[in-house]
This record gives sequence, C-alpha cells and structure tokens, in this order.
Amino acid sequence: MLRAIHIKDFAIIENLVLELEPGMTVITGETGAGKSIVIDALDIALGDKANSQWIRHGAERCEINIEFDITYIPKARAWLSKNDLDNDNECIIRRLLSNEGRGRNYINGSPVNLSQLRELGNLLVNIHGQHQHQALVKLNEQRELLDNYANHDELLQQVRQTFHSYKKIQNEINALIEQTNASDSQKALLEYQLSELEALALEDDELEKLHVEHRQLANAEQLIQTCHQALELISEGEEYNATSLLNSATHALDDCKALDYRLNNACELVNSALINLEEAENELKLYLNQIDLNPERLQEVDQRLSQIHDLARKHKVAPENILHHYESLIDRFDAINNASERLIELQNKQQILWQEYIAFAEALRQQRKQKAEDLNEFITESMQNLGMQGGVFAIDITEAEPSASGIDKIEFYVTANPGQPLQPLSKVASGGELSRIGLAIQVITAKADATPTLVFDEVDVGIGGHTAAIVGELLRQLGETAQVICITHLPQVASYGHHHLKIAKQSDGVQTHSDVRFLNKHERTQEIARMLGGVKVTEQTLAHAEEMLALSAG
Repeated sequence: MLRAIHIKDFAIIENLVLELEPGMTVITGETGAGKSIVIDALDIALGDKANSQWIRHGAERCEINIEFDITYIPKARAWLSKNDLDNDNECIIRRLLSNEGRGRNYINGSPVNLSQLRELGNLLVNIHGQHQHQALVKLNEQRELLDNYANHDELLQQVRQTFHSYKKIQNEINALIEQTNASDSQKALLEYQLSELEALALEDDELEKLHVEHRQLANAEQLIQTCHQALELISEGEEYNATSLLNSATHALDDCKALDYRLNNACELVNSALINLEEAENELKLYLNQIDLNPERLQEVDQRLSQIHDLARKHKVAPENILHHYESLIDRFDAINNASERLIELQNKQQILWQEYIAFAEALRQQRKQKAEDLNEFITESMQNLGMQGGVFAIDITEAEPSASGIDKIEFYVTANPGQPLQPLSKVASGGELSRIGLAIQVITAKADATPTLVFDEVDVGIGGHTAAIVGELLRQLGETAQVICITHLPQVASYGHHHLKIAKQSDGVQTHSDVRFLNKHERTQEIARMLGGVKVTEQTLAHAEEMLALSAG
C-alpha cells in the first residue's frame, strides 16, 4: 500500500507530506486548492512525462517522494528483485525536476529511467481519472479492461509471444521466396564469380608471401651489393677489416692483462665482438648463396600480384579480403541451392506455431467470454444502482483478424433506458450517462484489480444525490480489501471515507501554497457541511452532515 507522499515545490504545493492509511481515504477542498495536483504529482512520480513548468514559481527544482509497503505485493517484490532494486518490503520512489530541464529518478536510492518507473508504477497504483470515461469508448481500452478484470496475464503473454514468433517466421519465408524467385539469375552470376575465384586458386597466406618475395627480387641487386660491402669491412678487406683489427686488439690486450687483472673484462668483450663478427660473416655468406638476380621470377611474381589485384578490383573487395569474399559467395550459392529445403523447414515450423497460437487464442476467448458474463451482470446491476433503471450492459465478443492480442474483437454495448436496443458504448449520446456508465465499469473492474492502491480522481463528476451516495458506498466497499484514495467534490461520497484529508489553499499576499491535514470528527462534520451548503454553514447543514456521516459509518 501507499504509505506516504512527500511533495516539495510542485505547482502551488510548497511542502506537502501525506501519511496514508489502509481503507478509503477521501481528499476534499475548495476548487483550485490543489486536490488534483496531488494526483498529478503521483502520476509523475510513477513515470508520467513532465517538464519544468511543474516547478513552483521561484523554486529551482521540485521533488516528489512516494513510499510503499510491498509486503503483500508479490509482483512488485519480484520486479524489484529482478532489477536488483529490492530493499526488503519497502519501496521508495523519488523523482526530481530542475529548471534546466534535467530530471533524475530513483527507486530505493538507485538511479532508474522513466520506463522502469512506469513498469513498477503499474504494479503499485491504478489511477482512475475523469478522462477515462472518454477513453472507455475505444475498443483497445475495452479489450484491455476485460483482460485486466480476467487477470489472465500468463495466457495473454503466450498469445503475444507465439504470434510474434509466427510473424517473424513469416517474414523469413517471404524473404526466402523473394530470394528464390530471383535465384536463377543470381545463381548464374554466382557460378561465374566462383569460377573466376576458383581459377585464381589463391592460397591462405600467398598474397603476403608474394609481397615479401617481390620486395626481395625487386631489390636483389642492392641487397647483394650491400652484403658484399659488409663482408669487405668485416673480413675480406685487404688493407684493413674489422676482424683483423679486433684480432690485433685481442693480442695486445692478452699481453697486458697479465700485468693488470682489471683488463680481463675488456678482453672478454673484444673476444665476444670477434665471435659475433664471425657469425655475421657466416650469415652474410649464407644469404648471398641464397639470393640471386632473377628477372624471370620477378616477372612471374609481378604477373601473379596483378592477377590478384585485378580480380579483387573486379569484385570490389580489398586484395587481402578476397578469400573471405570467396567463402561468402559459396555460402550464398549454398543458400540458394538449399532454399527449397529451408523453405519447407520454415513452413513446418510456422504451421506448428500457428496451431499453438490458435490453441492459446481459443483458450483466451473462452476465458474472456466467461469473465464477460460476470462483468455484464455486475455492471448492469451497478447501472441500476446508479440511477439508470432498466439499463443493460453487455460485452460483445466476435471474430477479428489474428493479432498479438488474440482473435477477438471486443466491444462494450449498453442501453441506459428500458425498451431501447443495445448500442455500442461509443454511441452513447449523453455525457452524463457515459459518466455514470464509466463509473460503474471502473468501480466494478477495480474489485478485481491486482494493484493494491486505487486512486479515483473526481470520477463522480456528473452525478449527485442518491446516486452519489451509492458511489460512495461502492468505493467504501472497495476500501475494505484495497487502499482507495478518492478525490471528490461530493459530500455524499466524502462521507463514506474511512479517513478524510482536506487540502486548503493558503496565501501570504506574495505566494500561494497548499496545505493538507487529516480531519478529526468535528472538523469532518464542518467540511461535509461546507460541501453541502457552500460558503455559509448553518445548523441545518451541520445536522445534515452529521446524519450523513452516521449513516455512512453503518
């Protein structure tokens, strides 16, 4: 249940703290005091779109905090656990809006996005507003309302998933058929392209080896000349060379190291240099034996590289990617050859999915019909109580094009007067009738609502007198099993609340803000009397208010 709402610098609310109780809580106050602003704040905290216009004039930002006890809300606990946001049986939602247009959202202290707020909010609170009377004329809204009342979420999910899987395979089949229709010309082109690449017979690392060999062959003369020059300097020079010089240095140091041991290390280093020179000499001679001027081979390598680069250019790929391109052409060629087998496989799978979908959709239809009968009876009875004697409500379920929501077209039919034929709810002419029918639907379906907190924001507009008292009684009954918060301007409804909050607008001559507080028994009588009699409260209206409160308390 919703335990507390804390609103700061939101619209005309400067700082408002509401600590709520189980049962039915009514919120009253004069027009413009900010009753519906509380619900607007609740909506925004639960993920509704918002902007900086909601920030109270003169403030830099606004903040909304709402606190829930989720001990008996298993779906909310499961959602929080799945998203690593759980905090035992407590759930605190916080939303901040700044003048710069930036917003921040938190669940149990962790930052979240608006989509997450909405998902969780749908599990915690269901807000019924005046606009929903108009929304009820839409067929999608009517279908969703029946499904929510039937509480067959798992079956709906199965219908939705199998339909989407079916459509996905249908798209694959369509693409494959399109590919097959164009396969003759594609196959001929692929065969020609593959024959070119097969004739090339390019090996895995051939291109890299060819580039290395080409570089060596093209520079062979310079390489040979440089190696000979190096050998001259190392050992073959007649006048002097490094080897003879190092030998001389070795002999000279050998003669002296006996005189001073500190020359030992220098002697070893010169000997090492001499050994390294000898190894370098051997490496250079071996290299010269392996390299040769070979213009014929250079020409062959040139031609092979040109062949590879020309074919890569023709196929519009980089030369180093030509083997990968060849493999992709093979895959495409195999796909065309195997298209008929793949098509049969997909069609078989699609047929199985269709059978599953129809089975789920038929089961969904049966549940909808069963729950529709219950709703027909309950809402018809509620319409009678709301002053529409002889009124009838009926849900018509007919076949529709298969979709993610099933194979049913669901439409609400009503007649508000005896002897009149049933007609679609969207054809109801009277706004007052639509309001009362909508209220009957909302109150009855709310009894099966899985969310533990139900908010009714002035849904009693357009009714009064005895009908309003019945609405109050129905909402109080809801409050016995769920937390009901009802904003109302009708004393008949307000008198049925288990708890009574009054919102009043205060002004210091500079700024206006709203205050809220729970009313005691005496204050509640005064407020009901004000709602009955307007500005002037008389002994008669006070007596009437006391009588209404006594009757509603049972």
